[in-house]
Amino acid sequence: MSMQNFEQDQIIFQIGRPNDTFYVIADGTVNARVGMQNYPLKKGDIVGILDITSTEHTCAYVASSDVTLIPYPFGNTKGLITMMNKQEDLRKLMVNSINRNICGIIAAYTEDYRKCMELHKYLTDLQQKYHETAGALHLTPKTLPFIDELEGFAFDEEMPFWMNDFYSSIRKLVKETSPSMSTGLVYGYLERSGKDIANILSLETEVKNATESFTSYLLNEDYLDFYDLYCDMCLRASANGDDVSGILPVTDEIIGKLLETGICDKTLIDSRAESFRSRISAKTKTKVVRSSDDTAIQAELADAMTVILNFAEPDPTTASEFKKAIEQFKKVPDRSSTDKEVDTLRRTITKLFYEVYYCAIRNAINNDDIPVIVRMFLNFGFVDMKLCGDDNSLSLYHIAEEFHGHKEHGIYTATEWFQAIYNGEKQPSRNEFDQDYAQYLRAQVKEGRLSRDKEAALSDNIDEKLNFELKNMFPTVNKITFGRIFGYCPILLDDNIIRNPEDILMTPSKIIEALDRICSIDYSAFYHEFIFEDTKVGVKDTVISDIRPDVILMPNAGSRGAMWQEIEGMNRRTPARFVISALYVENVDKAFTRMTGEFRWEMCKREQGARWNDVSSHSLTSEYCDYAQFFSKNRDLSYEAKEKLKENLKKCKNSFKELFLYEYGIYMLYESAGSSRLNKVARSILFNFCPMGRDIREKISKNAIFEDCLSRHRISVGQTTHRLEGIFAKYRNAGKDVPQEFITLQDLVER
Repeated sequence: MSMQNFEQDQIIFQIGRPNDTFYVIADGTVNARVGMQNYPLKKGDIVGILDITSTEHTCAYVASSDVTLIPYPFGNTKGLITMMNKQEDLRKLMVNSINRNICGIIAAYTEDYRKCMELHKYLTDLQQKYHETAGALHLTPKTLPFIDELEGFAFDEEMPFWMNDFYSSIRKLVKETSPSMSTGLVYGYLERSGKDIANILSLETEVKNATESFTSYLLNEDYLDFYDLYCDMCLRASANGDDVSGILPVTDEIIGKLLETGICDKTLIDSRAESFRSRISAKTKTKVVRSSDDTAIQAELADAMTVILNFAEPDPTTASEFKKAIEQFKKVPDRSSTDKEVDTLRRTITKLFYEVYYCAIRNAINNDDIPVIVRMFLNFGFVDMKLCGDDNSLSLYHIAEEFHGHKEHGIYTATEWFQAIYNGEKQPSRNEFDQDYAQYLRAQVKEGRLSRDKEAALSDNIDEKLNFELKNMFPTVNKITFGRIFGYCPILLDDNIIRNPEDILMTPSKIIEALDRICSIDYSAFYHEFIFEDTKVGVKDTVISDIRPDVILMPNAGSRGAMWQEIEGMNRRTPARFVISALYVENVDKAFTRMTGEFRWEMCKREQGARWNDVSSHSLTSEYCDYAQFFSKNRDLSYEAKEKLKENLKKCKNSFKELFLYEYGIYMLYESAGSSRLNKVARSILFNFCPMGRDIREKISKNAIFEDCLSRHRISVGQTTHRLEGIFAKYRNAGKDVPQEFITLQDLVER
C-alpha cells in the first residue's frame, strides 16, 4: 500500500465524515479531538480507532506533527469484517491500539474529575468563609446568581467503578499472553470499547464544562464572581475602618488558584487584580469627595420612605404597616433567610409594596414633577437607604435623574411603560393565564361576572387597562425577572446589588448592542410573517416585516430575562415583549439570546396553530419535536450523538422547548464562530430556520461540516428570489409599482 503524508495541523478525518478508511501511523503523531479534548495517537496506533465501528467519524483526527500513514480502505462494516478475517496481525494491532487509548482516556478523565471536585470544594469553602467573615464584620453578605447551581451541583452519572480495572486488566492480559483472537471477539471488543469511550468522553465533556464554569465563578468578565465578592467586602470593611488583613490573602489565593487551573485568560486576571489594587488605594479619597458633595442628598435619602409615601398617598393603614414592616426588616441579620418568620415578613412587605406602588404610579402618570427618590422607587424598587446601601443609594440617585428608555427602539422604563399603557400607545400585556385584556373581559362575561354592557364600557377604559397591567403582568414579571424563587422581595436590597449600580444598569445602548449582535448572527430572528393579497394583480403571498421587540425594564436588581409575549393580541405586525431587570446582574448577551430563542419558539407555535408539533407541517417547532422525541430511531445520529442528546434532554427535564433553547444558545455562541458543538441533525434544523447572516456564512464556509447547511440555504434563497421575480413581473405587466412589502422582502432575503 502506498503511504500518505500529512503536514502538521492538517485534518485527516473530520467529525461527520463517512467512516470507510483507517490509517496506521508509520511515523509521527496524531491527535484525536473530541470537543475540547485532545488524545494523542503515536507510531503503531490506528487513526480512526476510537470510532472504528461507527458509520461516520465522531472524533476529528488532526496531525500533531508531520506524519506518515498507511491507509486501509474498507468501505463499510462488511468490508471491515472481511479485512479482519484475513489478517490476524491487524486484529491484534486493533486490540492493542484501542486498549492503550481507552486506558489513557480513563486516566485523563479520572485526573480531570479529581481536579474538578477539588475546585468545587474550594468554591463551597469560599462561600462559607465569605458569610462567616461578612458576619464577623457586620456586613450584609451579597448573593452571586450562580450560588444555587453551585450548592446543588452533582454529576448525573459517574464512570462505572469497574471500568478502569477492567480495561487495565485486559491490556495486561493481552500484553503478557498474546492470545489468538477471532474476528467476532475483536469486533465485539471494539464495539463495546467504542461505546464505553463515547460514554467516558461524554462524562469528560461534563467535567470540562463544570471546571470551566467553576473557574468562571472565581473570576469572569462580568464581575459576577468570588474575586469581586471578596474585593467588595474588603472595600466595604476598609471604608468602615475595619481590619482587612484576613481578607486580602484570600483575594491573592483566588488569583493563585486561577493561574493554577490555566483556564482563565491571564490578561483578564492581571487586569482585575490591578483594578482592585487601584480601587482599594483610592477608596479613602473617593469617600472624602462623596461625603463633601452629597451631604444634602444623603440627608434626603435618609427620609426616603416619607418622600415616597407622601407622593403615593396610600391609605393611612397601608402606609403605617409598610413603615413598620420595613423597620422590622432592617433588623433582620440575614434577609435572604428561609426561616418562617423572615419569609412571612417578606410576604407582608411584598403585598404592601405593590399597594404603595399602584398608588405612586397613578400619581406619576402625566406628572412632570416627580421627586428623584420616587423615580428611584418606581424604576428600581428603592425604598430605604440602609437596606439598599449608602453608596448604592447615592449612585442610584444620580442615575435616576436621567434614567430613560428609548421609545424609538421600543425600550421602556417601568414608569414609561405604564404611561404608554395609560396613553393608549400600548395595549396591556397578557396575564399569567395567557389572556390579553379583551380575552379577560370576555372570560368575565362568560363566567357571569360582567354584563355585555359593562364589557363594552370597560373595553376602552384607560384606568381599567392600567389596573389590569398593574395587577396582572407587573407582580408576576417582577418576580420572574428577580430570578430566584425563594427569598423574593420587591424592595431593592444591598444583598442583590453585587456590583456597582452603574455597571449593572440596563441602558438603551446595552440593549440595542445586544440585539444588533443577535441579528448579525441570526438575521431573521425577529421576522414577522403575514399574508399580502392584491386581487387586482392576482398576487397572494407571504411577506415579512423585521420588527424588534419592546423591552420593559422591571424595577429590581435581578438575574433573569423573559420573553413575555410574542405579539400584541392577535396582530402579527406588533412587536414581542421582552422583560428584564433594570439592574441586571448577569450576562446581557446570553439573556437576550435566550429570550430571542423563546420568541422564535412561541412565534412558530402561533403561526402553526394546532399543527405546531405535526412533523408533516414544515416548521421549526414540528421538526425539533420530531428530532427530540424520536432521536433513538434517527439513522442520521451516531450512537454517541444519541447518548449525548439523551443526557441533554434529561438536563432539560424532557422539555423540547428547553432543549431547543439550550442548543440555540450553543448555535449562536459556538457554531456561529465555526466551532462544531451540535450534532448534524440539530445543526441542520437550526440553520434551516435560523440561518446565519452573510458575514458569518462567509466565515464558516471554510469548515466543510457546514457545507450541507450552506448549500441548502443557497437553494432556499434562490427559490425565494425566483418567486419574487415572478411577482415583480406581474406588477410590471400590470403597469403598477411593486408594493413596498415585496421590495422589503427582497432586501431581507439577501441578508
